[in-house]
Amino acid sequence: MFLAVGLGNPGARFEKTRHNAGFRVVDILAERLGIPWRSKDRFSWARGVVGGKTLYLLKPLTFMNLSGEGLLAFFAHHGCAFEELIVVHDELDFPPGVVRIKVGGGVAGHRGLQSIVEALGREDFIRVRVGIGKPERRELVVDHVLGVPGKEESAILEAAEKRAAEAVLCIVEWGVQRAMNVFNAREEENGQKEAC
Repeated sequence: MFLAVGLGNPGARFEKTRHNAGFRVVDILAERLGIPWRSKDRFSWARGVVGGKTLYLLKPLTFMNLSGEGLLAFFAHHGCAFEELIVVHDELDFPPGVVRIKVGGGVAGHRGLQSIVEALGREDFIRVRVGIGKPERRELVVDHVLGVPGKEESAILEAAEKRAAEAVLCIVEWGVQRAMNVFNAREEENGQKEAC
């Protein structure tokens, strides 16, 4: 079984912000798989099948900085182990539209990731990162991540979120190494990439 956790903040106020890219990616997955969301106090979840493998989707509803608490509440409710954990989140260090996959590593100041690491006591999970760009000055970061992008940037992010959803499906069906080969590759001269 696989678990894909989208990071974000609950509520209409945050729905279209850059910081909610992770929520939007798992929403895309639920829609694509035709599976309904079910909600508890601290999380929403859905379950589907990809390539014969069970994939759970999760949105912690404990706010970004406490994402790990929502994850632990889900584990307590379901009481099952997962073969792979995939965390989908926004990434300041990439320009808008860039999607990259990595396994393990630090949290680079991302409070949601930090909360997940602290809850699990480990960093070795898979991350699917959706670039949202970085403001020129550090003091503008909070306003940037909690801001709603304009029309042009929104279109770029929407396309990236769809690619991130494809990345999750690729990881589940074909493994993380193949997914990294596909989604982390630079465009070849002829514009072709390996397919999942």
